Amino acid sequence: MNRFILSLFIGFGFSQTMQLTTSEINYHGSHPLHSWIGTSNEATGQITYDANANTGTATVEVALNSFDSRISSRDSNMLYYTDALDYPTVRFISTSIELYGDSLKISGDLSFHGVTKNITTVASANIDGGVKVAGSFAIELSDYNVKRPTFLLMQIANTIKIDYAFQAGE
Repeated sequence: MNRFILSLFIGFGFSQTMQLTTSEINYHGSHPLHSWIGTSNEATGQITYDANANTGTATVEVALNSFDSRISSRDSNMLYYTDALDYPTVRFISTSIELYGDSLKISGDLSFHGVTKNITTVASANIDGGVKVAGSFAIELSDYNVKRPTFLLMQIANTIKIDYAFQAGE
């Protein structure tokens, strides 16, 4: 059904820009003694689709200080180690979006801690009641020059998994 609706959307041959209306981004951190999740519902951005060119773009930005892990000292440490005063936001700008049925392959530039790296993520897409996109990817903190904190002489894991869900509308 989604493919049929998307085909109709594409077939009309127009360009549309939609703002993010809801967002949820979770980062999953771990240490040999425990794991945690930090959540933000404050991402901003937009999704554009040009049916004539059959291309799209996505831009998402989130402030580091909007993440909540439910432990304020952990959140303060995250802000300290990510140098959030100097690099207050994480930004993603797509470079390509490919449609495969109800899935998207999204590539783009992720800017975090003053470093920009190209990443690729696979997301599910649904256009019932607006555009909904959800997916995940992982980053290595060392790729972004983030010093990893230690607890009881052991560093947190280098790999951080990111889950996201966005809804966009006019």
